Amino acid sequence: MRLRAAALFLSGALGLGLAAGAQEEPRIQGETIDVTLSTVVVRVVDTWGAPILDLKPEDFRVRAGKREIPVAAVDWISGEEPPPPAIPEAGEEAAPAPTPAAPRPASLVVFFVQADLNPTRISGQLRLRPHTRGLLDTLPPADRVAVVSYDSHLKLRQDFTQDHEKVYAALDRSMLYNPEDEIAPEGPESLAAHFDVEAARRAASPERALELTARALAPFPGEKTLIFLGWGLGRFGGGGVDMIPAYRPAVRALAAAHASVFVLDVTSADSHSLEIGLQNVADATGGIYLRTFRLPGLATKTLAKAISGYYVITLDKAELTGVKGALQIELRDGRRGTVIFRPATVR
Repeated sequence: MRLRAAALFLSGALGLGLAAGAQEEPRIQGETIDVTLSTVVVRVVDTWGAPILDLKPEDFRVRAGKREIPVAAVDWISGEEPPPPAIPEAGEEAAPAPTPAAPRPASLVVFFVQADLNPTRISGQLRLRPHTRGLLDTLPPADRVAVVSYDSHLKLRQDFTQDHEKVYAALDRSMLYNPEDEIAPEGPESLAAHFDVEAARRAASPERALELTARALAPFPGEKTLIFLGWGLGRFGGGGVDMIPAYRPAVRALAAAHASVFVLDVTSADSHSLEIGLQNVADATGGIYLRTFRLPGLATKTLAKAISGYYVITLDKAELTGVKGALQIELRDGRRGTVIFRPATVR
């Protein structure tokens, strides 16, 4: 009972959205799986956002439409070392060692800062500031991090780097309406080399800014993580919150770039109207949504655990022929956890 109460408290205080937060905007099918492809990236987390480890093919149920697709293999990809097995007490058998993680290539992480001087928003950015440094420190040393911001338009603040002090300084500049930085492409993995400066200056909404950021990420292989430090998406009107036309192209571009959005809502409120848009973009890209008002430190720790690794599910190619429908992935009976993945359609 105590654990359940704690979990409910976490969900309420953080607004923990695990692929189910957005009810007012239907899921957008962000990508299509061609029958020649056979792998899907998923995250499986517990109530606290921590990854559930050592899952096997038989733990997953994958369906497209009404047809179940056999899982051929499951690989855990992480930059972290698995915890050592518990030392058995006298008379007990040692627990089997966890399956070692496949070496994870250095990840690309982008911080997207949505700036606003409204007191309920800038106060949240400042409150989150020390915890953002802690979040940076949890990233594996090989990961490369960039920073973009949106105020009047999209700005590139820091190209990919492993220097966390540069990233932290760029995050500080991003909170305010500072002039944009002149950043020359540097190194083989350069966001600046693919960043459309002219289009960024014309970006009239954070949704359009997300699309342009995703297009700059698309040339790089592998999964990417976009950490959104912001206060809202969509437009509030008499009928509630509607997603603007620029939202769907943004989701499609993020899917094409293999970028998942993990939202840290900086609004100084227990809830607000535009959080629906933030929940939607996290849900549509295989990320999660977290509030930071009450427990900013817990929010960043939860996010750090959620992005620490993922599973690559390999499907049986032969079983994909002739299959059509939205992809559904869940754990079989007897396994607890939430499966997070980028919505996809097989056709």
